Formats: sequence, structure tokens, C-alpha cells
Amino acid sequence: MKKIPLKIIVTLVLLVALEACSHYEQIQKDLVESTAGDDESHNSGENCGSCHNQNGNEAVREAGWWTVSGTVYNDNNKVEKNAVIELWEKPNKGGRLIKRLYSDDKGNFYTNQIIDFNGGCYPSITVGSSYITMEPAYSGGSCNSCHGVTTNKLKF
Repeated sequence: MKKIPLKIIVTLVLLVALEACSHYEQIQKDLVESTAGDDESHNSGENCGSCHNQNGNEAVREAGWWTVSGTVYNDNNKVEKNAVIELWEKPNKGGRLIKRLYSDDKGNFYTNQIIDFNGGCYPSITVGSSYITMEPAYSGGSCNSCHGVTTNKLKF
């Protein structure tokens, strides 16, 4: 009987352990996203990522780790319930659409879907037939960490 080298056994054990620890497959099966008309979210305008993050706190265990999240407001400084938030591959809604989200009744949008921000993306917000876009490319998903803090709120 031929012996299997220890290096191969250790490598196989590590690969199995890595796969068992990976939450990617589970997250993709248990997709949680904001939807138009929903009112389950909270804390409009606050940085969602300060609680819904990879640290595994209570917010994550109960609701999810948001990879993209934020709040949209209208010109009257009230939350915008009917916004479509899109992440595009190129500026001005160009290239491939990476992700589309909808603001809920509290103006919030969020997803736990893993997004590949490699190279950045170009967010846009559409309400009715009008839209605004963001440049330069953005490579994160916690929109309220800047908007409403160091830059203007996401207003439409």
C-alpha cells in the first residue's frame, strides 16, 4: 500500500476546513435586500456599516452584514421611497450593471450579496425618469459613511 505524503494530507485538511468556514455559499442562498414598499429597516441616514459589518455583532446575526447600504433623500430632505440604486462598471450608467437595489419606505437600501468592487464601480440613483451618478469610481459599499457626514446626503 502506498503512503500519502503528510504535506498532501495537511493541504487537503486545510482546503476542507477553508470551505467549511466560507460563508460565501450561504450568503448567496440567504440573500437579504431592501425592497420597495418594505419598512423593516431602521436608523435612516446613519452609517449602516457601523453595525451591519463583518464583526459579527447582534445586528449581523439578526439581519445581515450589508455589503452595500445607505439612505436616499428627496429635495425636501425627506426620505425617498421610490429610488433605484444601481452600481455600474463604467461612468454614467455605462458598461455592465453590477447590482440594482431599491430604497424601502424609510429611504434605506441594503444588500448582503457579496459585490466585487475590484476596480471600483459607479453608483447611480434613479427616481422616475431622472437620475444622478457618482464619479470617480467607488470601491466600498457603506454610502452613509461619507454621505451626510463629510459630503452631502444622497439627495434626489
